[in-house]
Amino acid sequence: MISWWEMAQWALITFATPLIIALFPFFRVKIGERVLHLMLGFSVGILGGVTFVDILPEAFAIAKELSILSVYVSSGVGVGFFVLLLAERYLLGLQEIHGRHFIHDSSAPDPSRGLMAVGALTFHGFMDGFVIPMGFSAGPAVGIIVSLAITLHQIPDSFAALALSLRAASSRKQIFFSVLATAADTPVGIVFGLLLVSLGNSMIPFGLGLSAGTFIYVSAVDIVPELQHETRSKLVLLSMTLGFLLVSGLSLILPQV
Repeated sequence: MISWWEMAQWALITFATPLIIALFPFFRVKIGERVLHLMLGFSVGILGGVTFVDILPEAFAIAKELSILSVYVSSGVGVGFFVLLLAERYLLGLQEIHGRHFIHDSSAPDPSRGLMAVGALTFHGFMDGFVIPMGFSAGPAVGIIVSLAITLHQIPDSFAALALSLRAASSRKQIFFSVLATAADTPVGIVFGLLLVSLGNSMIPFGLGLSAGTFIYVSAVDIVPELQHETRSKLVLLSMTLGFLLVSGLSLILPQV
């Protein structure tokens, strides 16, 4: 059974992360493009590890235990993938959000385009939160690994959201609400994830598949293409590998703790 207190703790953590990063400009902390690429590469490794080492194996195992066809999990993967595809189709593709050409572009800001991009990032944050209860429904170890992965993934996403908010908003009030939206999206997603889990165990394999589909989309469609021009950099490739190895190591250690 999922602990609501534990969910509240992760909601607080994921809510606070973007707000803390939003304070960086006040302390004149700047994150260079090179560092951002390394963070995104690390994020790709983390999402890949969580998807293929934790979520999918657990989803198929639970489906087998409940005598549910494996296609039920596969359908969830497809739905998660295409939900984000359609969302980004109408909320401005995140390949431009993560991309340096939009974040670091020195041309005149386009508020409507920027706010749509913030909306797309907010939707991603919502889906990240939705994944957390799914992870804990598969077991405490999987839940902790998934939650840590999402929290780490939030860091580069929060930098992107902050950059977009600063470019798109025409007033401090708009900046505040944009940052607040990208902070509250994950906790709201956690609530909806809990509602799905409460419908019964039969929803867990589908929900885990849905989570895997969103992670695959974010990694393969959003982030990796942006890093393609950096693939010759050994550091970027190393950051991806380290992210994957970190998740794999945690998956081996936590079940034994």
